[in-house]
Amino acid sequence: MKFFKMACLMACALTVALIGNATFAADLSGKKVVVVASVHESKAGETGYLLVMDGLNEGFKPAGITPVYKWAEMTYLPTDEEKIKAGDAAIAKARAEKPDLIIILGDDALKFVGARIDDIPIVFAYIWGAPAAMGMPKDNVTGIIRTSYAADIWRMTNKLFGVKTVGMLSKGSTSMEGIKKVLEGRAPFLEKESGVLFKDMILCETFQEWEKAVTAFPYDFLYLADTSRIVKDGKELPRQELVRWTVENAKVPVIAAADSDVEAGGLLSIVTSEKAMGALTAETSLEILNGAPPSQVYKQSKKGKLLINAKTAQKYKVEIPYDILSTAEKIYE
Repeated sequence: MKFFKMACLMACALTVALIGNATFAADLSGKKVVVVASVHESKAGETGYLLVMDGLNEGFKPAGITPVYKWAEMTYLPTDEEKIKAGDAAIAKARAEKPDLIIILGDDALKFVGARIDDIPIVFAYIWGAPAAMGMPKDNVTGIIRTSYAADIWRMTNKLFGVKTVGMLSKGSTSMEGIKKVLEGRAPFLEKESGVLFKDMILCETFQEWEKAVTAFPYDFLYLADTSRIVKDGKELPRQELVRWTVENAKVPVIAAADSDVEAGGLLSIVTSEKAMGALTAETSLEILNGAPPSQVYKQSKKGKLLINAKTAQKYKVEIPYDILSTAEKIYE
């Protein structure tokens, strides 16, 4: 009899748990999440947004949520006035969906969309600059911060080549100007961590400026930042072509900060796993949809991946030790 009563109690508890889980799933499946990205959909692949989306989609799937994506071109617009106008349109489109939560992808989307919304929970991700430069903090906003792997990359380059100084080369933008200031401030710390001193970040708009910087580059190795939107003869030069040209013409080793730039010829990089960032963003969003208030204590994406270009290593006549090769997630042949 005692066993029977216990069995009944366990059955009741299980039933309540199942009903609770079903209700939880039903509640979340009725929630709407809108994702606003700061690039046009045609640029999503080359800029890594599709990988972030994979993480978002997988993260939301168990909760029965299918995010609605809104592509709002802001990153490639030349002026803040144009970005504000694009942000207004993006906000209107997002609000039209009556979302319970909005996810913001990209610096400009955070500055011109997320920072201008006060009444809907916002979770940002895939930004490069400091949140404070994009209108943060706000009570309704939280987000995922990138982990910087600069010290790790520079330490590895120092081990391979014995280099002592690094300079960066990048397309000019608000985000890159912010990163330049951060690196200037952290230069002594990074040198202590990696054995390499950050000297300068050269910001370019045209291929003519880029070519001049590469051919007269004064530091021990060149670290690529943003290789998109460099203009040559009035047209944007494909970043793969720009990276290949840089590797072929630079007199020092060329290291990359992006997966596609390693594939195009940069020797190596450690980059944030975009998919893992998307998954962490979905996890944070689900916590908020389940009742947790947005917090200003941002989470940090800590999953990185090592990428190596074996062909470029051969060009540099450098033998990459097994302890480095064995940890690479991808080796481009």
